[in-house]
Amino acid sequence: MSAVCAALAADPVLASHYADFRAKAEGALDPALVALVRQAIAQVHGIDDVAVDDSALDQGTRAAVAYARRIPFEHTAISDPEAAALVAHLGEPGFVAFSVVAALADAECRAALVGLPELSRA
Repeated sequence: MSAVCAALAADPVLASHYADFRAKAEGALDPALVALVRQAIAQVHGIDDVAVDDSALDQGTRAAVAYARRIPFEHTAISDPEAAALVAHLGEPGFVAFSVVAALADAECRAALVGLPELSRA
């Protein structure tokens, strides 16, 4: 259970909506890509010490993982051409789902690092 889900456990309705939203975003993408995005972002935050091995990935997936690595601390440096390349690879709906998955992964890592469940009870 992610730190965000744990923090929301006190409000079952909100927890259910969050879980549903997350599942729908993840469900719009290949599960392998979701796992790679989550792993890459966790690695950037120092939560997962196993780097994504992108040597066997196709060029589009490799670009998506590289893009995901930049979301936590370099998102403002991502260029329009980089985003357009990912849209070309994933399609517009896929890019939106990818963006949501990456943003939630980033937020969940940050919540884990600060002990969000404990903060929510303060």
